[in-house]
Amino acid sequence: MKKTIISALLVCLCGVLAQGQQAPTAPGVKDQLQFSAGYMYQGSKTTFDSSRFGLNGGRADMLVPLSQHLGLVAEFSGVHTGSVPGTGTGLTLLTYMAGPRMTMPMHRGRETARIAPFTQVLFGGAHGSEGLFPSGSVMHNSGNSFAMTAGGGLQVGVCRRISLRVVQAEYLYTHLPNLFDNYQNSYRIGTGVVLQLR
Repeated sequence: MKKTIISALLVCLCGVLAQGQQAPTAPGVKDQLQFSAGYMYQGSKTTFDSSRFGLNGGRADMLVPLSQHLGLVAEFSGVHTGSVPGTGTGLTLLTYMAGPRMTMPMHRGRETARIAPFTQVLFGGAHGSEGLFPSGSVMHNSGNSFAMTAGGGLQVGVCRRISLRVVQAEYLYTHLPNLFDNYQNSYRIGTGVVLQLR
């Protein structure tokens, strides 16, 4: 994976040099359809004793531009842990959400800067499996719920078509069934690569 990313970055660098040091296009501006994929860590805690645990996985999202700063995002993510404290089980959590993203590319004089912070709010659903999800007196090993996330991140343009998502940090709310309050508060942090599709 590292070799693939490094190779892509070198190709882009050569392309920029060949074009006479043309300034990179800022990530997240009008008419730039974007696809992103990367690693994600999710921090959560159990409802019965507040033991903290982490889940590892990834996410992919697609941004459809609506204006110079506003776009519509569709995101899919999946994380997993083999052991949730005190349960004797693991947990796999999939989320599928969509919502608005506001991107504010930073400018330096006449040049478009390579740095673009963004913020977003997404709504959708979550599917948990390989865990314990009560329904009345019956215990299931999977469950579904509403999900929402709010947060933001920072993208840095490497060349015209590729940017690095240096960091993305968010709050995640899910409403999966448990033995107590039937909701979960988690945080997510990740990084990735962004491809400008047009």
